[in-house]
Amino acid sequence: TTWQSRAGISVSPRKASLRSRGNNSVARNDAAVSEMSDDLAVTCGHFCLAAESDTGRKRKTNQDRFYIDAESSLIVIADGMGGHRAGELAAQIAVERIPAHFAAAQSNSNHSAAECLHVALAEANAAIFAQAAAPENAGMGTTAIAAHLLDDQLNIAHIGDSRLYLFRRGSLEQLTHDHSLLQDLIDDGFYTERTSHSTGVGHVVTRALGIKAAIDSDKISCTMQEGDLLLFCTDGLSDLVADWQISDTLADCNGDLALTCRTLINHANRNGGRDNVTVVLASYRPARDK
Repeated sequence: TTWQSRAGISVSPRKASLRSRGNNSVARNDAAVSEMSDDLAVTCGHFCLAAESDTGRKRKTNQDRFYIDAESSLIVIADGMGGHRAGELAAQIAVERIPAHFAAAQSNSNHSAAECLHVALAEANAAIFAQAAAPENAGMGTTAIAAHLLDDQLNIAHIGDSRLYLFRRGSLEQLTHDHSLLQDLIDDGFYTERTSHSTGVGHVVTRALGIKAAIDSDKISCTMQEGDLLLFCTDGLSDLVADWQISDTLADCNGDLALTCRTLINHANRNGGRDNVTVVLASYRPARDK
């Protein structure tokens, strides 16, 4: 099932916050609340942004969540796991707690943005881990990527196997490193990237929010350049769409980020659509001197 907005989306650049909530997304600004489907687009500050989330062809519910605050250039994406509705709950906690704790850490400390992101993930982990103690939430957890842009400096905190790619001058680079059993086997030399798709190794995440009392998240930084395009995605995309096909799709973007989100999701669904798939695209444009 796919939810698409047929009307244009107008969001105040002074205060724009986009959230996915299962099958309904909300764009909030100071003046009004607009209900729309799970495809979103906004231009603000250094970023032009678009996002879409799709249940896929096999799943009954969508356990992916995303959060975009265009005013502060904060992007969060989460892919929940766990039976019943536990995965949805874990991902929802992540996209609510990470922005709140990031803002609190920034205002109450002298920590760098990278340190504030790490603190925010740790606080979200504590909240999810507490919820996971309930029997109905056994196995609850979620991947998470949180990225913050200040001027041209992008800081990223990451745990799990959701991915962040950088598309720069026609070349695609994966900035995050999967925390999964299969990636560990590749790192240890048992498989190559090319042969890993036919291994039969089950989809096992080795690090996530909510599965342990303490987390070990990765911290990454990147200096952005004009024309850079960031792709945040859950494994519903990266498992089913090869890097070359992602790269070709981004190369054909022509500035239409919303259409590119839809095209990437269509690729995943045509290739089986066995999982939820969420895509966030952010095109960087530096500030111009007045």
